[in-house]
Formats: sequence, structure tokens, C-alpha cells
Amino acid sequence: MDIVLGVDTLSYHCRLAAGEISLEDVLREIADLGFAFVQLNAVHVRDRDTAGLEGLRALADDVGLGITLSGDVVGRVGNGDTIDGGVDRITRWVALAETLGSPFARVSSGFYRAELFDEPGLIAAEQRYVTDTLRRAVDDVPGDVQILLENHSDFTADEYAEIIAGVGSHRVGVFLDLINPISSLQDPLPVITRLAPLAPSGHVKDFRLVSRYVEDRFHRRGFDVQWCYPGEGVADLTSLVGVLAGSAERAEPYRLSVEGLDNHPGVADQRERLAASLTFLRTLVTDVPAERGRRWTSA
Repeated sequence: MDIVLGVDTLSYHCRLAAGEISLEDVLREIADLGFAFVQLNAVHVRDRDTAGLEGLRALADDVGLGITLSGDVVGRVGNGDTIDGGVDRITRWVALAETLGSPFARVSSGFYRAELFDEPGLIAAEQRYVTDTLRRAVDDVPGDVQILLENHSDFTADEYAEIIAGVGSHRVGVFLDLINPISSLQDPLPVITRLAPLAPSGHVKDFRLVSRYVEDRFHRRGFDVQWCYPGEGVADLTSLVGVLAGSAERAEPYRLSVEGLDNHPGVADQRERLAASLTFLRTLVTDVPAERGRRWTSA
């Protein structure tokens, strides 16, 4: 399967939030590094009017970047969210995707499985809520922009397959993060193998395991999982990306964006780390030209 590489603006989130870099300069840097597209997080364009959004789209076109859109949380039944509210949120993200020229709007549920491990009934309730909301959105949200639900450290692979089957529409698929399964204590490889046929796009990152010792270092209190850029950690990305690359050919390329969550205000390290990640990922995705990321045309 053909794969193109991009960058999620979450990689620059802390600097964007602090006003240290503009979204326009983020787009220029991503294009200059040789990526094919940028995944704009909706929070990073929330203050842009229609003219401002169209300006970003024009800039992306000028520098040779496609655009995809990442929305946010559909809702959480445990917080009292309603299906109507979830559909309203999806409607706004789909409209935003249309304005920006994104073929999809990525969304997520509102919980982390680690917080509900001992409450299987609550997990089942969240699954029903997401399924029912997405089913309604298919009928109520105008347009043909796809709605992609990210495996956001919440549901298992089987539960995701049940959600997609329960919605029963090609308009809804999975946004596949290659590493998130470890947050819910799952082996990523069988999860990715199961869900890849349902996903036209997704995230790639890496992780490190950091020991937390007692003061005299005689034993550990435990360890932390820390996200990092692709190629910096211990994830078996060769196998995970290999599942995608070995999948059946599709009409559109698979869009795989780097999610650099390890970012900080006042630390402008994205260019160096993204460049290294791009070099690393190109060894796994052999059909991405070395001289420049492949350009694709937005709708």
C-alpha cells in the first residue's frame, strides 16, 4: 500500500500555545522538511475566521502540502454528554474539514481505558454512546467528509471493530495510532493488524520506558511510559509500519502523520527531530521519494 508522511500540529502545540511560532511558519517548516501533508488540530485554528482558514489552505497549496483535520472528543456519557451534543460537535468539525480541504475529520472518545479498568459496565456504556452518536452523524451531518474515530487508548481492537460494524457506513472508519494500544496494556501488533483494513490514516510516534527508583536506587517504584518521536524509542515500528505497507493497495494513499507529543514551550527542537524521524520512516516506507514528500491533492 502506498503511504505518504505528514506531521500533526500537536508536535508544535506548546510553542503554538505560547505564541512562540505561528501556524503559517509551522506549515512552511513542515513543507521545507519534505513532508507531504500537515494534520491541523482544530484547537490550533479555533480563532480563525473563514478568510483565515482559506488563507491557510492557500498557503498549504503554495508550499505543496495537503491538509487533514483532527477534531476532538465526541463526548463521554459518564460526563453527561448527549448524542445530540456529540452530533453537533462532529457537524462543526466536518464543516471545518470541508473549508480546509481535508478528506476526513478525526475524532475520539472521551475516556482513557486505564481510568475505567475496574468498571467494564462503564466502558460498555461509552462504546454504546460512541456507536449511537456516529450512527446519527452519518444520517444528520451533511457532506461526504469521512469521520474517523481514533484508537485513543480507550477501546480494544474487537470493540473498535464492533463500533464500525454497528455504525454500518463507509463514511465512518478508524484513525489508527500505531502506539496507543500500549496505553491500554495491549500488544500493538495484533491491534494494528486487526484495524488496518478499517483505517485510511493514522498517527505514528514512539515510546521510552523510564524507571522511577527509590532514593538509594535499590529498587524501582515503577516506570513511566514516555512518548517520543519515531525512531527515538523502543517501539517495533518496523513491524507496525510493515503491516500498513503490506496491506492491499487502495485508491488513495495511506496518510501517516508524526505525532510529536514530546514538545515543550521555549524548546524549538521540532525541525531536527522531525527530520530524523522522516529519514527513519523513509527506510520503512520505501516508496516515499527521498527528495520530497509526495504531494496529494485535497478535495
